[in-house]
Amino acid sequence: MTTNPSLSIITLMTLLMCLTPTLIKSEEGIDVLLPISLNLTVLTDPFSISAASRDFGNITDVNPGAVLCPSSPAEVARLLRFANGDFSYDSESTTSSPGFKVAARGQGHSLRGQASAPGGVVVNMTYLAKTAKPAAVVVSADGTYADVAAGAMWVEVLEAALARGVSPVTFTDYLYLSVGGTLSNAGIGGQVFRHGPQISNVHELDVITGI
Repeated sequence: MTTNPSLSIITLMTLLMCLTPTLIKSEEGIDVLLPISLNLTVLTDPFSISAASRDFGNITDVNPGAVLCPSSPAEVARLLRFANGDFSYDSESTTSSPGFKVAARGQGHSLRGQASAPGGVVVNMTYLAKTAKPAAVVVSADGTYADVAAGAMWVEVLEAALARGVSPVTFTDYLYLSVGGTLSNAGIGGQVFRHGPQISNVHELDVITGI
């Protein structure tokens, strides 16, 4: 059956997004506080820290203590639980946690430091998109919705949709932005006047709280 591209829509996007704990941030940098038992891959080299310290707005410049490169939502959940003071992963710890900020970062196109985590941990959401199974963007068999990782870019969503002869209802004019990033700001594009912002076309969200 031929599908009319103007009528077909992608309306379900399963997102992996991080909640920021409201806690006192660690000024020393969380890289020296994360126990090995957490089993997380973090980057603390100067280049990675510098890259995560600024965004597209170029207004704020704050260094995180580390950048998390998660391979699964479970790793993000472990980080959030530890950020909230759960020391069950560190049997040798005898001190209380000062807490630290955790921020999700996609393509870094926020304007005023939305994806920054001073002294805390920035979660590079593109790694979740790279390791998503079976893929970062999966269009349904009938072409009516897609399951999308938050770290995937809109250009990837569009390409996957066009391969099935359909198109997203609304997307940003610049396609090299992460799905989670634009949805966190409602998602404005040329089709908004007709179909509403991107967030209005989402049927389901998976939110990682760490609780």
